[in-house]
Amino acid sequence: MASDSAPAGPFARPVHIGRQPIHDVDGRIHAYELLFRDTHRALQAVVEDGDHATTATILAAFSDFAVDDLLGGLPGFVNLTRAFLVGQLPVPFDPGRAVLEVLETVQLDEDVVAGVRTLHEQGYEIALDDFLYTEDAEDLLEIASIVKIDVLGQTWDEVMTTVEQCRRSGLRLLAERVEDAVMLERCREVGFTLFQGYHPGRPQTLTTGSISPDHLLAVRLLGQLSKPDVTVREIESIMRNDPGLVLRLLRLANGAANGLTRSVSSISDAVVLMGLTKLRAWMVLISLSDAHEQGTDTMIALTRAQTCELLARRLGEAARGPVPTQRSAGTGSRPAPEPEMAFTLGLLDGIAVTLGVTPATLLEGLPALGPSLQAAMGGAPGPLRTVLDAVLAYEVGAVNTVGELGIRTADVAVCYLAALAWANQVAAALGS
Repeated sequence: MASDSAPAGPFARPVHIGRQPIHDVDGRIHAYELLFRDTHRALQAVVEDGDHATTATILAAFSDFAVDDLLGGLPGFVNLTRAFLVGQLPVPFDPGRAVLEVLETVQLDEDVVAGVRTLHEQGYEIALDDFLYTEDAEDLLEIASIVKIDVLGQTWDEVMTTVEQCRRSGLRLLAERVEDAVMLERCREVGFTLFQGYHPGRPQTLTTGSISPDHLLAVRLLGQLSKPDVTVREIESIMRNDPGLVLRLLRLANGAANGLTRSVSSISDAVVLMGLTKLRAWMVLISLSDAHEQGTDTMIALTRAQTCELLARRLGEAARGPVPTQRSAGTGSRPAPEPEMAFTLGLLDGIAVTLGVTPATLLEGLPALGPSLQAAMGGAPGPLRTVLDAVLAYEVGAVNTVGELGIRTADVAVCYLAALAWANQVAAALGS
């Protein structure tokens, strides 16, 4: 979504990120550098806290946007500060998703070199940003695969001195700040194979809508993830309280799937697909990012999700009997949907409303859903969709529609009131 587009949802917050293309010698886009943009104003901002800028950029790229759409399947260059390089903050995405840039402002010492070497051994590609040769940088040259050289901020003789020091097997030269065709050709002639600057392609700011995760809940979840015996069920029970966290989990799980055909039908499925180690790393960054208050967006999605779950559970109990007063009109032997799946359906539908997008658009950045959940999100008739339609009808006062779906209005009302009370308790517990 381009920078002049705003999220359409009434409660969605805008999230911005910059990207600048990096071209190869044939003029094709080889990768994009991901750039920090102010969360509120879509502007490049001077940020004294580099860790914050890096954290915000990573979170935006991988959990607010659908990263494959953002990068078009190409690598993304991500600037890392010292805290990420030495392991004080985690690099949460898998190798192959991005190229890690060592910023020129990072003081090179044994801890940094050891940290970069560890990242390289884990499979990450390393680039050296705004590189100027020093003896301290020699060890990094043996690790890196790309060296970025500023061709505008120094004389050509200085550029060539750096180029000569970097001529070694397997090391690619990237010319930064290429401002015109003359400089582009000049760089090609001396061995640069990658090019970045206003002449090859200007930075573009992209905007999407997102839901802010609750940071107190993220911290609580991080504490649970630190326990060696934590179970997926315990993690799911925490995450289901926050639509923002669930949305990020699903988008991150989509990246973690990386071509796998496994489908997701519940929050638990997404946690398993993601893996607890990676999930813990992402929770660290979410806990450190700017806090935003939960509000009406959370209440809508949570109440709808919980109503769907309670109604599915109630219909299942009625179908099993034996208490006649619990049997909903028209239920018969119709199978009741799984309560967890009904919760996920209601939550995703509520998130789509919050963001002001269609369910189909929301699903574009998520992992493949289970067949029943996918069909219900698309509006296909079935027990799962019937539950959601009954809840949606009740929310707008369409009592006749609820009855036409074969569900008693009284059943939906009881579930809705219980769900509303639960959602209010969750909001109060999280300090909303």
